[in-house]
Formats: sequence, C-alpha cells, structure tokens
Amino acid sequence: MAVEDEDINPQKKKAPSEDDKRRMKIVPGSLMKAVMRPGGGDSTPSDGDQVAYHCTVRTLDGVIVESTRSEYGGKGIPIRHVLGKSKILLGLLEGIPTMLKGEVSM
Repeated sequence: MAVEDEDINPQKKKAPSEDDKRRMKIVPGSLMKAVMRPGGGDSTPSDGDQVAYHCTVRTLDGVIVESTRSEYGGKGIPIRHVLGKSKILLGLLEGIPTMLKGEVSM
C-alpha cells in the first residue's frame, strides 16, 4: 500500500508582536528596570564616577523594610559609591550606569 500525499494545511505563524519580541529578550537573571520619573541630561555615570542615590526596599505587598529617605524612617542621607571600585549589589551595579541624574526607577 503506497502512502498518499495528504493535503496538509500548514499553519502560518503570526509575526511576533513588539511585546513578544521584548519578552524573548528577557532571560533568567536579567535586570528589569521601570522608570518612574525620567532624569535630566543625556550622560550616564561610568566606572570611576561617584554616584549618590536613595534606596527604599519594600516587600511585594508594599511594606517598607529599609530606606535611606527620612520620610520612610531613614536618616535622609543618600548612599555614595564610586562605580567600579565599591562593593555594591549586582542589580545596582548593572542598573545605576543606565540612569540619568534625577531619575527615579524601580
């Protein structure tokens, strides 16, 4: 018995949307940053630059665990580091060089 060619209707794949393209670029361990308020200027810090930043740590339900801001129970003094020289969290080490002066991100 010979195998006859069957008419198979191949399903055409949809072209990926812009959101799908962005999701494909996200790999486990990637840093994700959401800009809450854009900063000014066009230069970002690089290795050797001193940066000062405020940081507020919250749980998923919004409870503040720790903060440098006085309105959230901190001392009101920003953290200062020299990029590339100071020991800081990996996420901050990757995220701070992408920020502009005055930018608020999470």
